[in-house]
Amino acid sequence: MAGSLSDDGGTPEGVPYAEGVPYATRRTLEIATAAALALVGGIVVAESLTHAIGWNETGPGSGYFPFRIGLLLIGVAMVRLLQVRLKPDTTTAFVTREELRRSLSVFWPTAALVIAMFPLGCYIPSGVYLAWMMRRHGGHGWLLSIVYGAVVMTAFFLIFDLWFRVPLAKGPVEAALGLY
Repeated sequence: MAGSLSDDGGTPEGVPYAEGVPYATRRTLEIATAAALALVGGIVVAESLTHAIGWNETGPGSGYFPFRIGLLLIGVAMVRLLQVRLKPDTTTAFVTREELRRSLSVFWPTAALVIAMFPLGCYIPSGVYLAWMMRRHGGHGWLLSIVYGAVVMTAFFLIFDLWFRVPLAKGPVEAALGLY
């Protein structure tokens, strides 16, 4: 059936995703980027209309420049869409499946690090992130990775909090250890 997933869990049937075969084409991503840019421009224009967009006795209103920037963003997006539409090349690969997988293998742990820093502070999530990346991408053993993550974060604590007196965000673990 068209659009159904194959046994490998993610590849649509009938679509080859061999190494080097585009997972996303440049044209598709250029259209998506132009559409996103036009959307941002539209939001800027709509929001600036809630303010004065003209010129008054004291100068430009508070929505004057944002309104024009929003129109400029929409215009640039339209020009780019026209350029993409007129371009004959539709098969230039932007990213292959393997390249996307490698990029996401760095993106997702980094996103998790950023999210974890809000409730847990800077030190523990950064140490875990460093250990994970050493293990996953560096090929080091777990023991070395964990020790290295702990040593680096301890050095950061000593350098920033104690020596430079520039405290980084701390979480419940640091509070429990009395390191505030």
